[in-house]
Amino acid sequence: MSAKRTEASFEAADADGILTARVPRLTTGELEALLDEAYGLRGTLRPLSGERDQNLMVSASNGRAYVLKIANAAEPSKVLAFQTAALDHIARVDPGLPVPRTVAARDGSAIVSVLHDGVSFSARLVTHLPGQPALEFRTTPAFRRATGGLVGRLDRALSGFRHGGGPSRMIWDLHHAADLADRIRLIADPARRALAERAMADFCEHTLPALSSLRRQVVHNDAHQNNIMRDPRSGAITGLIDFGDMVETQIINEVAIAVAHQLYGEPDLLGIVGQFLSAYCAEMPLEREEIAVLFGLVKTRLAMREIIVAWRTALAGGVSPYRTDISELGWQALSRAFAIDPDQATATLEKAMNAPAASRPASTDKTYEDLLARRRSAMGPIYKEFYQQPFMPVKGEGVWVTDAHGKRYLDAYNNVPHVGHCHPHVADTMAKQAGTFNSNTRYPSEIVVAYAERLLATMPDHLDTAIFVCSGTEANELAWRIAIANSGGSGALVTTSAFHGNSTIIGALDTSTIPAEQLQPWVGAVPAPAIAGAAGDNGKALSPTAYAGKYSEAIKGLEQRGHRPAALFVCPVFASDGLYPVPEAYLDLAVAEVRRAGGLIVADEVQTALGRTGTHFWGFQHAGIVPDIVTMGKPMGNGMPLGVVVACRALVEGFLQTQRYFNTFGGNQVAAAAGHAVLDVLESENLQENALQVGAYLRAGLAGLMSRHAAIGDVRGTGLFAGVEIVEDGAAAPAKARAVIEDLLKRGVLVGVTGAGRNLLKIRPPMVFSRENADLLVDALDKALAAAG
Repeated sequence: MSAKRTEASFEAADADGILTARVPRLTTGELEALLDEAYGLRGTLRPLSGERDQNLMVSASNGRAYVLKIANAAEPSKVLAFQTAALDHIARVDPGLPVPRTVAARDGSAIVSVLHDGVSFSARLVTHLPGQPALEFRTTPAFRRATGGLVGRLDRALSGFRHGGGPSRMIWDLHHAADLADRIRLIADPARRALAERAMADFCEHTLPALSSLRRQVVHNDAHQNNIMRDPRSGAITGLIDFGDMVETQIINEVAIAVAHQLYGEPDLLGIVGQFLSAYCAEMPLEREEIAVLFGLVKTRLAMREIIVAWRTALAGGVSPYRTDISELGWQALSRAFAIDPDQATATLEKAMNAPAASRPASTDKTYEDLLARRRSAMGPIYKEFYQQPFMPVKGEGVWVTDAHGKRYLDAYNNVPHVGHCHPHVADTMAKQAGTFNSNTRYPSEIVVAYAERLLATMPDHLDTAIFVCSGTEANELAWRIAIANSGGSGALVTTSAFHGNSTIIGALDTSTIPAEQLQPWVGAVPAPAIAGAAGDNGKALSPTAYAGKYSEAIKGLEQRGHRPAALFVCPVFASDGLYPVPEAYLDLAVAEVRRAGGLIVADEVQTALGRTGTHFWGFQHAGIVPDIVTMGKPMGNGMPLGVVVACRALVEGFLQTQRYFNTFGGNQVAAAAGHAVLDVLESENLQENALQVGAYLRAGLAGLMSRHAAIGDVRGTGLFAGVEIVEDGAAAPAKARAVIEDLLKRGVLVGVTGAGRNLLKIRPPMVFSRENADLLVDALDKALAAAG
């Protein structure tokens, strides 16, 4: 073994004394009072196991089940916030994942303080997952593949999660396994002590040096059978619980932990690891360098558990806090693992990594599977499949897309092909210009200037200057620069579930995925409108004056953090928030609050431009907003990258006094030609009127389904932009919404999901959508909801 680890190195892993801290023991009366006062809940309590927390199942009088978790006093509050934020992140990016959901207290807090014996403890409430721990069942190949798929999907969901509150050093983190070396002496049996010494030496010599170069992210870090819930009748996995050991570490450590605990009592170790691995990699592809250390990490985890068992047993005066039968199986598995040649293990696992996962939806489309493998290899994990089942469109025409097998799908989702997929006039105009000349806006160009003039003619008079970019993100980034240059402010206001782009600055405004407590101090969030009497207002309706008060509160919050607002970024139909309508003049007082504080109004038209609302050509006109800056993107070029910023001349001149701007590809001649052609089609085919008429017809058809399907909580929208809220027992049902869009795909219809609860079916088709198309969509949704039950 390498240098002997010191006592101090081990204690660093449990620096806060979390494992050895006294578990809180609140009385039944104290717990009932906490539930009533903080959450408004009453019901029966049943103790659950917990290594360092007091956990209880709550069977509430409202018919729902929860888990109340009281953390020991040594647990840092930032770590609890980290765990809560991770669960909330998962709920947003993959709402169908069967993991607990956080439950806020009456005052909106995720973590509640409670006093017991003069000590302040932190309490949290999460939803309860049904089933029993899988530890009570014998594992099967199907179970291992299902577990692999679940853990891979979880890691994929967590791949974009960032938070500064995670533990800096965690005793169960495989990366720091060497901290346990000095506790091997506590293993009583000499033969087992020697086996643990061998495992630690192998880790320090071969595995640890390779770990530092491998990918890291936040992982569950404890996906074993005691935390995997299973239906006792069907054997199906019902969820994964206990995120208390979450940590940022190497991704491959997650896999090693999950498979190590499935090796107990099993002779074919590599076969079992391979079954898990093939399913995991179908969801979260691994790299060869990660597979090279996997089997060594599995052995390390097996030894690590037994070292901790020996240490905890010694602290408890010889009474083990862990099941001794599991320890017996663990030692057997570690002995078997050392009987396998490491090179043979790696070669076998590399094959399993590339094998198709049996748990993946069956696909006879080899072209699709091969393309996915190539994409994962060449483009990495950033690019995800939109659907859980195979879908690879290869051709578009109008409102239709066709896959490689010739099956046609009604596209009721994509607004990029604003006037229809591959519209011949747009395609021909682009091709002609591409064959004539294409450069940048540094040189005067008739086609570019004419396009700017044509756009400005549709705007209010004060919006008189157009600047060309390539995307909505770039447009909003430039709008931000113009706003701060002119306002003198440094703060931004956005709605609470907004998305305006993915650059460093504009990405910081992504309140749809960034938790409120993680927003930058210069970002202030305001709620989307909740209108009295509107379906879906959930009792949160606000008068215009009260709504404006929310803006005033956010502005004061910015000022307290040292920022004055430079701009409010707003989608005129609040699409990402849930597609909420606003009556005439409802927003006037709120907008006035922003202007009073010195901020500018930026209307983000990426989803609402060019007649989409039916009532007006621009979404800000529909909402009754008079903006200082308008930003555009997706639909402007019908698929050609084209973004535009329109502002008043004084703002642009003010910006140029201190800054410069040039965009090589923004507004090139081919992009301008595409923009001209889109405007041509909108006029010649009267598509704004079509959006008004067909949109009303579509929403009436969707609303007609409400009497037959309790799952529809609301139908709302404007023009050819509709939302269908999917609920269960009156609450947002994101998993059901996801199931519905998967079913619609099978029926040949494409829709999306949006909204703060990720439960609003997003229907935003090309503007050439017809009544016949609407009938087809409504019929397919009727059948999909019937199938969903």
